[in-house]
Amino acid sequence: MANHFPEIESRDFDWNDLKYALAVARHGGLSQAAKVLGSSASTVARHIQQLEAALGHTLFLRQQSGYLLTDEGKEVLDLIVNVEDALLALERRDASSGSCRQVSGYVRLACAEMMAVHLITPNLPRLYALHPKLQVELAVDIKLVDLNRREADVALRLTNPGEKPGEQDYIAHAIGKVYFSAYRSRHHEDNSQYVSWGKDWEHLPMAQWLKHYFKTQHPRLLSNNANVQLQAARAGVGLAVLPRFIGDADPDLIEVSISKSELSRNLWLVYHRDLKASTRVLAIRDFLSNCIQDHLGK
Repeated sequence: MANHFPEIESRDFDWNDLKYALAVARHGGLSQAAKVLGSSASTVARHIQQLEAALGHTLFLRQQSGYLLTDEGKEVLDLIVNVEDALLALERRDASSGSCRQVSGYVRLACAEMMAVHLITPNLPRLYALHPKLQVELAVDIKLVDLNRREADVALRLTNPGEKPGEQDYIAHAIGKVYFSAYRSRHHEDNSQYVSWGKDWEHLPMAQWLKHYFKTQHPRLLSNNANVQLQAARAGVGLAVLPRFIGDADPDLIEVSISKSELSRNLWLVYHRDLKASTRVLAIRDFLSNCIQDHLGK
């Protein structure tokens, strides 16, 4: 493996080419890389050609099944990853700096859709009243983001941090509990059907809770979108397990007891330790902590 970057033959070397090469290597082709980068396949191809010309090496084998790294490409990729890690660390350091007098700038918060729609968005005016120059992006997805790679600055999650490799640099605060219960439409008195999570998410405690109650009976509807499940319960499709702060407040739903045991999950606020001094991250942390305490309790 090379221990230094290959000699660059072109004086017009574009460091931005490295980003494109890394995306192609990770995703196996131009189209996939273009989608991730928000670019086009032709643009990605041009950057790869520029990088290969500058380094004087063929980095990828072009095949119908995709782009495969050559031996030289694998060596260069290891070096590019080191460059990326250094740049991401620099970005996190820059993000942690800022004025102590006024919180401003951009912060990306990752959370599940239920939290974004029913808890965070309705309370954003409180945040902006305190910090009018703060810009928030809500990255809504059930999948866990990689905070090391700046997929988000802050994450709100129901999964205990530190269980996955690479999370040793995460700082996590348990800021409350989310309690769940089963609900059906107030206008449809049928408790014999239910909706649940798809096969990729059947390990979730909510799905297991329903499976234990209904035993071998299959759900009428599967969806990995909690708002779809909410609407299905409202429409009378079947029971759905929902956070109590949503189900109890919905006039079209009625709670149904399906177990003597209570279902709850800890809610974690997570960010990278490089951002522990960021005024933007601290503002979001305080905002979310207050929202959770007001709406869910500790």
